[in-house]
Amino acid sequence: MTTELENATLTCKATGHPPPKITWRREDHEPILLKKPLSREFEKVESYVGSSLPLWRVDRRQMGAFLCIASNDVPPAVSKRIILLVNFAPTVKVPNQLLGAPLGTDVKLKCYVEAYPNTINYWIKNRGEMLLDGPKYTIREEKTSYKVSMWLTIRQFSKTDIGTYNCYTNFEK
Repeated sequence: MTTELENATLTCKATGHPPPKITWRREDHEPILLKKPLSREFEKVESYVGSSLPLWRVDRRQMGAFLCIASNDVPPAVSKRIILLVNFAPTVKVPNQLLGAPLGTDVKLKCYVEAYPNTINYWIKNRGEMLLDGPKYTIREEKTSYKVSMWLTIRQFSKTDIGTYNCYTNFEK
């Protein structure tokens, strides 16, 4: 586990005769994102050869499971799974900050959260009332890795529903 913008090195050692070659791949088949020191740009590679995989100024997009594969042309190749976790402060994105809707319709609000470790996410109306899933509100949440998509549907929007709605996030205890 590391914190975003710190350096990290994944290490894998193997022995055999002839000496094995170490190849790194991502388990999800996505490219490995490599950054050179003093650079902000990523280079995407399908695999990386070497016993150590250096990751400079780690980014949340590099989080995931890596496979260290040792092979020396004598079957079978051997692999080990190493998981890289990257801690970072939550960020919240709201695609529409001002929404208008006709009375009597269902209104859907969206909010996107990125955080690791995971957070507890919820909706609040007028900076006080916490909203719960039920007959008036439908609350849905979808998690993919460190990304969370939140939706709040207000059913049969009426004058009493006019107000400010906020999505909040807190770290789990």
